Amino acid sequence: MRHLKRGSILLVLGLAFIGSHAGAAVKGTGPKDGGTPLNTQRPAKPTTHQASAPQGTPTREIQNIEVKMDAYKTGTALTVEEKASNSKIKREILTGTFDLRELCKLALDKHWEQISAAEQSRFVGLMTDLLETKAIFSKEHTKTRGKSYSVQYMGDTYSNEKTRAKTRTKVVVSKENVKVDIEYKLKKDAGGWKIFDVVVDDASLVENYRYQFDSIIAKNGYSELVRRMQNKLQEIKAKS
Repeated sequence: MRHLKRGSILLVLGLAFIGSHAGAAVKGTGPKDGGTPLNTQRPAKPTTHQASAPQGTPTREIQNIEVKMDAYKTGTALTVEEKASNSKIKREILTGTFDLRELCKLALDKHWEQISAAEQSRFVGLMTDLLETKAIFSKEHTKTRGKSYSVQYMGDTYSNEKTRAKTRTKVVVSKENVKVDIEYKLKKDAGGWKIFDVVVDDASLVENYRYQFDSIIAKNGYSELVRRMQNKLQEIKAKS
């Protein structure tokens, strides 16, 4: 897994590196990660983050995150109101832009079907709480306000059924002289396009979680995974 300085990728994405990286980074985009193979048509012409893609497209959904992030407050002395506003933005992005149930299903893989529907719902809720506390966490402690990066949108690629898509972007962090390729995997439902995986320089968020979850479950069982996640959530909240 590629690591950058504290506050860089989290500052740029807000949501890509929201988990622990104790496991090895895994490359690959098999059926587990997106279902039907995608078409290979040429992506749309790249645009900067200022140029809005057409409504209803996967790229526009990603750009909407940028719009919401514009209201996110940074700095070392945030007020109670600003922290509350940031928390609301995190929740809106996670629940409105991400398909967290699909993310959890793919991350648990075979173990997903081995737990009850009630346990599945509890796991998604726990994962949502964890992501909300970790997402954009380092951005809250950066010393500067405003953007220090630019985004190029490289276009959307669709599955044959037009129910899955990949949106490629390139993020440039000028101060750190860093360029990062970020690919979003999306699934279409009644509410539009929802993100279920983020791939940073070929390292998949879902694959990373799957590696970690499976390792823990294989050795200590599903209940131990939940216990560790609950402990991590309490640990993060205690530090905030």
